[in-house]
Amino acid sequence: MTIIDVWNYIKSSFQYLLKRWKLIVIVGLTGGVIGLTLSFVIKPKYTAKLSFSLIEGGGKGGLIDLASNLGFASLLSSGNDVFSGDNLLEIMKSKHAVKKTLLSTVTYKGQEMTLMEAYIDYNNLRKKWSQSKNQSLREISFPINQDAETLTRVQDSIISSVYSGYIKKNELKVNRLSKRVGMSQIIFTSKDEEYSKLFVENLMDQTSTFYKETKTAQAVENLNAVQKTADSVRHLYETALEHSSSLSSVNVNRAMQTAMVPKLKQEYDVQLYGAVYAEVLKDLETIRLDLARETPIIQIVDKPRYPLEKTKIGKAKGLVAGGFIGGILIVAFLLLVRNLKEYGIIK
Repeated sequence: MTIIDVWNYIKSSFQYLLKRWKLIVIVGLTGGVIGLTLSFVIKPKYTAKLSFSLIEGGGKGGLIDLASNLGFASLLSSGNDVFSGDNLLEIMKSKHAVKKTLLSTVTYKGQEMTLMEAYIDYNNLRKKWSQSKNQSLREISFPINQDAETLTRVQDSIISSVYSGYIKKNELKVNRLSKRVGMSQIIFTSKDEEYSKLFVENLMDQTSTFYKETKTAQAVENLNAVQKTADSVRHLYETALEHSSSLSSVNVNRAMQTAMVPKLKQEYDVQLYGAVYAEVLKDLETIRLDLARETPIIQIVDKPRYPLEKTKIGKAKGLVAGGFIGGILIVAFLLLVRNLKEYGIIK
């Protein structure tokens, strides 16, 4: 095919379309009307953003335990800190974190409920489920303070569906803003402004709480063990003091010297338990300092604030986009039909 052949084809195609300009205009206008209608029908989406910075404590044992509990053991590698690198961002998007967030209690539209109930409310799922033949679905609810381990099969299935939707539609994103200062950002988008804000804030709370508890688990266990020992020694010390004070003074003479033995024994016990108690208190303070050093700090830099970022198909945009798409489609269809006729595929 030469350049002249191409030019002749373009010229003839233009003339062919020009003869059918009325159809093209009608379809284009129809597309514009459809686009304009969609701009009214499709609800706007609201995006909540929360940026934070992680300041690590000491030790990595708690971090490894947390990653293992969440199913990210394969992400661990020697010399890498799971919660100071990109792996932290993946953990925040895990099903475990999202499930804990959906079951957390919030105040939505003036009422206390779980975030999962808020999701059902703004999506009008109750009305849809009321017509279901599945009785469990019609009666489903997510009450306040329900433990994740007590979820029924239907409840867990619904949460899994919500989580999959967030990930597949890319509605939940966790991005690193600055590797140098450890700055990251949670971005969540939904069709309800209040829900978007509540979800981001509670995801941050649930993740940071779980993270801190796990990282400091060993230190807390040590602290509790030493505290129990300190309480036991203190009880012995106080008991010895009481017994010592209850013994009456005796006359110091050869005939009565044997009566001083119990008192001397009690005084010895008081000194012994007192010394032991002092050492245990020192150990207790040392462990408390270790716990303070190991506790990480998650500093919230920017919280989502109303009004949230709003994404909506504008009327003019819907009209123009709909008309353009409609015009392109009808032109492509007419040219296809023309070519098929020229090759004798259709009459």
